Amino acid sequence: MDNEIKEYTTPSGQSRYGFNIYVGKNDTTGHTIQIKKQGFKSRDAAEKSYYEYKIKVLNGEYEPLTKRRYTMKDLFKLWSKTYKTTVKESTYATALMIFNNHILKELGNIYIDKLTIFQCQNAVNKWFEIAPKAYKRYIRYASRMLNYAVDLELIDKNPMKKVVRPKYIEQPKEFDNFYSKEELKEYLECAKKVKFQYYVFFRLLAYSGMRKGEALALKWNRIDFLHSTIRIDRSVSRGLENRLYISTPKTRTSIRTIQMDKQTMSVLKEWRTRQQKEMLKIGYNFISTDNLVFATNQNKPHQPTKTTDWNSRICEFGKLRHITSHGFRHTHASLLFDSGASMKEVQKRLGHSSIKTTMDVYTHVTKQSEQETVTGFERYMEG
Repeated sequence: MDNEIKEYTTPSGQSRYGFNIYVGKNDTTGHTIQIKKQGFKSRDAAEKSYYEYKIKVLNGEYEPLTKRRYTMKDLFKLWSKTYKTTVKESTYATALMIFNNHILKELGNIYIDKLTIFQCQNAVNKWFEIAPKAYKRYIRYASRMLNYAVDLELIDKNPMKKVVRPKYIEQPKEFDNFYSKEELKEYLECAKKVKFQYYVFFRLLAYSGMRKGEALALKWNRIDFLHSTIRIDRSVSRGLENRLYISTPKTRTSIRTIQMDKQTMSVLKEWRTRQQKEMLKIGYNFISTDNLVFATNQNKPHQPTKTTDWNSRICEFGKLRHITSHGFRHTHASLLFDSGASMKEVQKRLGHSSIKTTMDVYTHVTKQSEQETVTGFERYMEG
């Protein structure tokens, strides 16, 4: 039995257990019938389930899955139990939303043994119309689930593998979701007048390149005022039923310690003093460093959408050009490139897992400096 229970590692690095039990052969197809179970968090749990199924098989009480007919909805219930154990809660919540809003909406009532390439293609065409930038993700999820059905020998082939993926042609559009050095200075001056907390938050994004989820999860004990560094190892995520929670980032490269400028560290010190006074008034002791840098009045993380409201208020106040919260990350990258930082240095500071992501940002944000280079060249040649 020890040989039949296998330990494996999930993509997120967690240990899980699973087993296969030989049942017999399908009378119609001649295919081997096996009970395949995985996702158990302990060997004991795997052993308990193993024995339960083994007894059913020996007593002739086990009815193979292949004798039942499954709709896509039925298959999802089966597949999602296993998938849930292999990913973070936020990833599972996203998958759940995609299946409920798109995949099962189009294909949910179709029996998987009757699902055709034509039906899959129709669904893909509809997904492309609704979400041309995201539809390939829906295909990946549907295909992954159908591969699971193939592994269980519920179907012979995955029809989603044969679909034609419509090509999305992006309309040429000037990328301007970042501020120049002058625009950033003006923005931060306005932010300071609207609310000091807003000023601290957006200054931190623009001077560190942090993602807004990382900034919202940041605690004071991750800020080293003596050495002017910030340790980034947490992020705010949205889980099941919109539950907000703090977790480790998806990739190892997102965990990083970055050096900060003295002025931003000075601003953070001032905010710490102000925050301690404000929180004390409503009954919270913020002397401990195990507190959030940006906390709600209930001493919880802010909803990520809240920063959009803060940003809009600042832009309206100063009648400024609007960029998104993520645009401050692009702003930081742009200013790093302008100051002469290398591609590798920017990749490390921003926590990009791939240099390609950094190069894409570089391509976007250097268009403007290319124009300035040409203008400078013209002035030089005419002088």
